[in-house]
Amino acid sequence: MEKLPPAIRDAHSLVVISPHLDDAVLSCGALLGTYVRLGRQATTVTLFNGKPQHPLSEAAVSFHESIGLRDDPMGSRETEDDNAHALLGAETVRLDMAEALYRCDEAGRHLYPGGQDIFVKQGDFGEKEMVARIAEALSAVPAVRSADLVLAPLGVGNHVDHLLVSAAARLLDRPAESVVWYEELPYILYDHCAGWEETVAHGSPFLCRFAEEDWERKLDAIDCYASQHPILWFEPEFRRQEITDHASKLGFGTPAERYWTSQ
Repeated sequence: MEKLPPAIRDAHSLVVISPHLDDAVLSCGALLGTYVRLGRQATTVTLFNGKPQHPLSEAAVSFHESIGLRDDPMGSRETEDDNAHALLGAETVRLDMAEALYRCDEAGRHLYPGGQDIFVKQGDFGEKEMVARIAEALSAVPAVRSADLVLAPLGVGNHVDHLLVSAAARLLDRPAESVVWYEELPYILYDHCAGWEETVAHGSPFLCRFAEEDWERKLDAIDCYASQHPILWFEPEFRRQEITDHASKLGFGTPAERYWTSQ
């Protein structure tokens, strides 16, 4: 890790802020595992793992059917997440907030009733008050307060939960150099997200290249999220190759994750 920026190279404790249960491992799994292998502290803090409240929206019902989890979808997803973090050796903290599919207004109306409603324009999400709530919740987590380095999502793909978390991370009372931004997998692989660098990237990019054992460990951890594979990839059986091909192209032959410094 000697060629990395000091914020990454010199940090002894790392926190990845994850909107959903799989985001940190998908996007930063190799770095999480590498930190653990080097004897450093690595923790994921997940915002949106709250159990859904009934009645569900049509979008939520459809989502549960597509992932094959109807009775206790969040409990099953947490088990997948536990298994992934056990492989990486990383710790996990969960804040139990409701994700967009389950959030309602004060009158009980679903905020995102349609399947595509969770995808919004940059800066055009309506839950402005959620940004401050998320920032306050993150600031109360001891691991976040004490971490040498915090990784936060850029918001690639325009999922409202990712945009809210990204905006909240900018409110954290931390030195700018101690916050680094990650680009979200699998959105960076989707054709309809091409050109995202021009709209959501800020600061300067840098690469973290990984040894084969660290990269394979990330792929194994991603395999743990079996319920999510059918909705994240058009051809789930080729996911490991697709992820590795993209990462190897980034790293000029060596699998890499790309991160962005703060401006």
